[in-house]
Amino acid sequence: MTEDIYSYDVKCRTCRTKFKVQLFESHEKNLFLVDKKYWYCEKCKKEYFKKQTAELVEEHQAIGFADLEGSQKMVSWAVKIRGEMISKVDYLKKSLKFENDGAKALSDKAFEMFLREWQEKTDAKWWVDHRRMNVRDISKRVEEIKESV
Repeated sequence: MTEDIYSYDVKCRTCRTKFKVQLFESHEKNLFLVDKKYWYCEKCKKEYFKKQTAELVEEHQAIGFADLEGSQKMVSWAVKIRGEMISKVDYLKKSLKFENDGAKALSDKAFEMFLREWQEKTDAKWWVDHRRMNVRDISKRVEEIKESV
């Protein structure tokens, strides 16, 4: 059984250049995607991702993270992943409840040490390889750090 491939003319959201895209869903679903999705030509897509990456890098530098090393594509992907992972840490930190100020101080110190570990990771490949890390994994590592303090 072969899938149908449909070709559609779309316009770049930025420069309004027309180009073709191939979509593999039903013709009705494809028409919806063609109308509703923001399309970017290759040149504009590169610029868009470069801009997004630069903004994220700036945010990360403000909280102590260094630039990542690797290919432009890998760095762009890794910066996005790093941002999502930092958001998970922030979520976890804000969701914790403490019995007293001492427990809160210990937890804050453990989170600080945990983030310092991450700040040392400057290889984009490390972030891509660890992209599936979830809140439970982060919580477990922070707990290990807390026990060692």
